[in-house]
Amino acid sequence: MTSSRKVRFGVVGAGLWGSFHCKTLSAIEGAELAAVCDLDPARVADMQKQFGAAKTYTDYRQLLADPDIDAVTVATPDFAHGDIVLAAIQAGKHVMSEKPLATTLAEVEAIAAAADKAGVKVMVDFHNRVNPAIAAARDAIAAGEIGMPLHASAKLSNTVFVPYDLLSWAGRSSALWFLGSHSLDALRFIMGAEVKRVQAMVRRGYLASNGVDTADVHLSILEFDNGAIAQMENSWVLPRDMPGVVDFRLEFIGEKGAIQTDTAQNSAFSKYTGSGRRAHDLLGVTPAAGGRIGGFVMEAIARFIDSVAHDAPLLADAQDGLRVTRVLTAIEEAAATGKIITLADGV
Repeated sequence: MTSSRKVRFGVVGAGLWGSFHCKTLSAIEGAELAAVCDLDPARVADMQKQFGAAKTYTDYRQLLADPDIDAVTVATPDFAHGDIVLAAIQAGKHVMSEKPLATTLAEVEAIAAAADKAGVKVMVDFHNRVNPAIAAARDAIAAGEIGMPLHASAKLSNTVFVPYDLLSWAGRSSALWFLGSHSLDALRFIMGAEVKRVQAMVRRGYLASNGVDTADVHLSILEFDNGAIAQMENSWVLPRDMPGVVDFRLEFIGEKGAIQTDTAQNSAFSKYTGSGRRAHDLLGVTPAAGGRIGGFVMEAIARFIDSVAHDAPLLADAQDGLRVTRVLTAIEEAAATGKIITLADGV
């Protein structure tokens, strides 16, 4: 943007993550939270009250038709990203979407093609790319500190609180899409490599028997084009009495050493108030006074503002979203058929 005026953003989706979008857009100098949209008028009104959006909508098409909106961020449920992102591109708006970019390969291919044709910025919010532990692991591997990575593991799982209580739409997604998109991108990002072959197994039954019709866990084996193999776990059935809702750990074994990260179950803060040990997120969302943001979750959103306002590089673009979606759909195919799926040219 060459104009000196603030870049005007609209947010589609007024849930928890939408509130992070609104908070960041209302705090960063050079950005203006111009509009908020959600199907629920009460949630829209709440976001407007908290963050001062000038306009509100309950239909994203009306927001996209607003000539005052320069860019859009999308924080709707997993299954509802694709149509909104594609419509935003077609409306000539820059757009950032929460992961996954969409939940079908056809949708993401259409989005990537439209982004190239329209010349607008399209970012996927793979916010772990600015998670301090993930960034440190990438830097160490890029510097050759452990030599060539030989094998790796990525565990990103949730307690049953997430499918039972947090996400009313859990039955229309899965731990693979909701979490695996992050853990897969973290593996790609840290190693600077792409997946070329996939094996996988899925376990179903427990969540479905309790009213949430989705998979319990996906276990995947990934072969990367740098020669490394990785195992990936994405579960929605961890017990409620885990210290935190999220368990996110990565390990990389190389020719000369190893790297381990534990971004969730750290011991810097613990509390014991009658229900066992409880931890707290000290990295993703942190305290910040007015006019500032805190934590890597907000920082990732701020990177989109930088890209639109100052032409800074995107944190992750539509091609990253496409590559991740190709692997996730390959994992689903491998789990369903029992076959080893080979991806052309490491996706």
